[in-house]
Amino acid sequence: MAKTNRTTRPPLPAHRPSRREEIVDAAIRLFARKGFVDASIGDVAEEADVVVTAVYYHFSGKEELFTAAVHKVFGMISDVVASVRPSEGASDQRTLDAVIDAVWEWVDTHPDEATLVHLQLPGATRQITTLRQEFEELHSNRAFGYIGAGEPRGRNSASRRAIESLSVRTLIDALISVHTMRLGDGPLSGDKGPALLKAVRTMSHRIVTVDA
Repeated sequence: MAKTNRTTRPPLPAHRPSRREEIVDAAIRLFARKGFVDASIGDVAEEADVVVTAVYYHFSGKEELFTAAVHKVFGMISDVVASVRPSEGASDQRTLDAVIDAVWEWVDTHPDEATLVHLQLPGATRQITTLRQEFEELHSNRAFGYIGAGEPRGRNSASRRAIESLSVRTLIDALISVHTMRLGDGPLSGDKGPALLKAVRTMSHRIVTVDA
């Protein structure tokens, strides 16, 4: 049944650029709540308060819409990280703390977006798997700046590079796991105090400390 408020105002044109963004935002909320399989184009249209044809005007189908939603959220996270990283000079563990804190706050203030990328991505589509791998690779490469900042380079380069690669992968996986457990009914969802954030910083420092 059509919503009653649609009869009191003229329909908005489907081709307006703002409609595309409104549809993507609605898709983020729906896919976060229902997942890729259970959410339909009709659900998204209702959430965005548009007709179904307006969704198809901008997107060929649900997979393209889901990809656009995930792409937007990944962009938001990258922007948050970029906002606290130095524009010049090397990163260090202080930068790591700033990134952890900024992403932590983002997850707290963007529960739908965080739920989408941490709980609804695995196995969604092949394209999403590739997109996630590219996103994690980007941030893994940036994370090398946190490894052993200021430490003497006593190991041979090949050995140290292997240890650094393992440390970076461990750091990224650990932070993703913590945020996943903080969402929904996860085991850390009830822990809202600063002690958990402090523990995550301490854990991260230990991971990125590479012996010379």
